[in-house]
Amino acid sequence: MSKVLNTLAVSLITVVTGCTIPLPVPFQLIDSNSRVQPGTLFQDSQRIEVTVDGHVFNGFYIVASGAAVSQTLSGRRLMPSDTVTTFSSNSARAHLTSDNGQQLSCEFLFEFRRAVGECRSPSGAVFQLIADENFPINK
Repeated sequence: MSKVLNTLAVSLITVVTGCTIPLPVPFQLIDSNSRVQPGTLFQDSQRIEVTVDGHVFNGFYIVASGAAVSQTLSGRRLMPSDTVTTFSSNSARAHLTSDNGQQLSCEFLFEFRRAVGECRSPSGAVFQLIADENFPINK
C-alpha cells in the first residue's frame, strides 16, 4: 500500500510544481562490425554507463555552456549597464572508464531524449552512439 501512496505523492508533486525527475535515456554503441552495445544516459546526474564486450564502462558527461557580458547605455545619465547572459548548447562530451581500466571518450549532440555522436577508445576503436527513448533500458 505504501508503494501506491508514494507513487500518488510523487505524481501529485509533479502536477502541482510542474517538476519531473528526468528518466534515464537508453542508447546504443554500434561498432564497425555492426555489433550493438547497450548503454544508459542518466540526465539527472549527467552520468553515462555502457557495457562493451562484457565490460561495464561508467563516467560522466558535460554539456557545453558559456557566458557573455554586454554593456548598454541606459537611463538619463547614459551610464553603462552590464548584462550577463548564460547559455548552454546541445553538445556534450563524456569520459568513461571500464571495470578493467579501459577508457572511452565520447562526443554527441542531443535533443530532449535522443542523441547522436561517437565514442573512441585510445586504441582507435570507434563506436556510433545513438540514443532514443524507445530503446530498452540497459539493466
